Order: sequence, then C-alpha cells, then structure tokens
Amino acid sequence: MVIRSLLGLPSFLAVFLLLLAPATLAETDADVPAVGERQLQEDEALPSGVRIKNAPNKSIELLVLPSWDIFLGFSDSRKIVEGRLTTIAVYENSAYQFVTEPYALIDVENFGDGTKRHMATITVDNPMTGIESGSTSTVYVGEFAQAASPNFDMKCFPFDRKEVVFRITLQKPGNLIFALSLGCVSGVSGNTTVNGKVLSTCTGSAIGSYVGFEWSSFVCTQMDDELIACSIDGIREWAAIFNSYMWPSAIFTMMGFLAFTMDIKMSMPRVATTMLALVSLTNLRNSVVATLPTSGNMSWLEEYFLVSKTFMFLNLAGHAISFYLDATGRKELQRLANRINLWGMIQVMWLIVFARLHARNCNLLDSTGTGVMVALLSISTGVFFLYTLMAHRRPLKETFLPTTNPVVPTTGAPRLFLEVKDGKGPEDD
Repeated sequence: MVIRSLLGLPSFLAVFLLLLAPATLAETDADVPAVGERQLQEDEALPSGVRIKNAPNKSIELLVLPSWDIFLGFSDSRKIVEGRLTTIAVYENSAYQFVTEPYALIDVENFGDGTKRHMATITVDNPMTGIESGSTSTVYVGEFAQAASPNFDMKCFPFDRKEVVFRITLQKPGNLIFALSLGCVSGVSGNTTVNGKVLSTCTGSAIGSYVGFEWSSFVCTQMDDELIACSIDGIREWAAIFNSYMWPSAIFTMMGFLAFTMDIKMSMPRVATTMLALVSLTNLRNSVVATLPTSGNMSWLEEYFLVSKTFMFLNLAGHAISFYLDATGRKELQRLANRINLWGMIQVMWLIVFARLHARNCNLLDSTGTGVMVALLSISTGVFFLYTLMAHRRPLKETFLPTTNPVVPTTGAPRLFLEVKDGKGPEDD
C-alpha cells in the first residue's frame, strides 16, 4: 500500500520516504501498548464484558501536589490523627474526554470521618507547549486512620515516636487511563532508593510542636503510578506525661514504703497509708489506660504502674509479718523485717522498673544510661542485703537453725540428790 502510493512521486523523493518509513512505523508501534497487556489491565479493573471506550495509547498524567496544613488532634487509643490535608491536581484538558471531574479520581485511602471539599478549578497553560490544563484543590478535614502505620507501637510510651502516614491513590478503573505524578513546589525534590528502585520524593520544612509531639518534615514519595505515600515523623513530648502521671505515682509509691518508718504499735496508720498509696496508683493507672489502645503491646508506663501496685501489696504483707513478729516477742526479727521492707524492697522495685525499660531498647533513650542505672541498682541492692543479713545473722541463726544443748555431767565431788515425796523432804520428818 505504501509503495503503491509512492509510485506517482519523483524517484529521489520516493526513495527518501521509503527509507524513513520503517523508523516512523517503529516509533508508532512503540507508542502503542500490546493488546494483550491492555486487555489484562482492563480485566483486572473492570467487570466481564466491559471495556474503556476510546482508551488512549498512553496514560494521561495527573500531577499531584500534596501538603499538610495543620494538626487538630491526636489519639493513641483510636490510632488516628486529626487535621487538614490539601491535594492540588493538575491535568490536561484532554482528560475531560474520559471523565467529567478528573480531580475526583484522586483519593486519600486512609481518610476516615470528616469533610472532603473540592475547590474551584483554575485554567493554566504551559508557556513552552501552549497546552492548557486545569488545576483543582481538594481539602480533607477530619480524621486519618493510622492503624496500618509501621511506627505506631506503644511499647516505649511515653518515650516513643510516631509516624503518621497518608496514602494518596488513584481510583479504579481510572488507573487504566491516568497515572499519578508527584509534584513539588514549596518543598525540596529528590530521589530515594527502595529495594533497588529509584523513587521521586518531595520534602517540606519542619512542622513544629503540635498535639503533644514535635513533628518533622512532611515527606511524600511516589511509590508507583497509582500510589503516593506521605508521612510525618513525630517525637512525643513526654514532660507533660511525666508531670501528670509519673511524678505523682512516684510520690505515692514512696509514701507506701515510708509507712515502715512508723512505730510497730501504730498498726492502723501503717496499713492505711499503704492502702491509700495503692488506691491512688490504681486511679492514675486507670487514667493512663483510658488514653492508650486496648490491643497491642503493653506500654512501659502501664508496666511501671503494675510493678508499683504489686509492691504495695507486698508492703501489706510486710506489715502483717512485722505485726506477727512483734506479737511473738521476736523484736530483732521484727526490726529486720522493717529494714528490708523499707530500704531493700524499694531498691528491688526500681531495679525491676529500669531493667524493663532497658530491655525494651527504646530509640529515644540512651541504652548506656539505662544500663548504668540497672548496674548501680543491682550493686546497691546486693550490698544492702548482704550487709543487713550479716548484721542480723544471730537472730536469723537462732530462728532458722535452732540448736539443743545436751546436759553434760560434770566431774568432781559427788552431789547429793534428795527425793521429794508428797512435797516433803527428809528434813521435814
């Protein structure tokens, strides 16, 4: 057909066009995707018997410029972050041939309860090519679910960090016509390598301190033609939690141990002081648990309250032992029990608390510092118990290792033993 159409042309022009034709046809064939490949894509996104009408040879670009505007709230128990996210979509006017609202194909996958508003569309053009495009902003105000976030573990709470994520996706079957492209205006564009694949990124400026966290930059990465993943990394500001929960709980714990400084005869004040500390710790723990998720790993702060409450129960048992020893006249053992419960058990409790914190290997804490605290408390506890047991070894030996003194006959002059009958001796006769 091509040769027949060229017969009426001059020879030199015909030869030139024949030489040019294979390259032109090759370029045209390269732009057209394989029929089997497009059919497979349509079968995955469309029901049987349905296909895209007048589908283009190549995907139409949807340029997306996401931005995080403001934090409105954060909930550990519900695993959500509240705020405002804006996505700006830029698309060529040719997109209107396939969809009435091209910007509506862009969706934030983990957007939950809230308001989604499409703003006015502005017409823009490319001065280099003269192609006109549309630009539409979509505002999301509400809750964004974070249950799938990889960094939402509570094991180090309150010394933890959180990463909130936003998954910007392309609505199906729009992925058969359009392809997402990450844009970067106010941030710094760059590249990152994930599993050997180079991905485009856009990094904004640091956000600052909001809703109890110090937030870093808003970073977006284009994972593929259908997904743009954005995230913000935040470090929890634990000072407020320390003042509200940890410091009062430490005071109540010390109060429970100080009950052993009271006289042994003041049984009612000793027990009442320990019970008051136990009730106060329970109320504080309930307040903390109400702000944390009901599933997942137990946080360090919850474990700290559990250890403190356990030692308050051991203090009640220590009071009972002291009262029993005093009632049976074992004064030395009673003073030993008081000393161990006051100075020994408090060291054991803090040793357990810091050892559990060190074992969790929290990123925001220096493992060397927690390791030194565990070592110092271990040495202090060991020295105290060794010194105390050595100082009271005599009453302990008499109690746990009783000895019998057999009667040994003495040598020397014989002694006269007089038998007494009916309460009378020989001198009474």
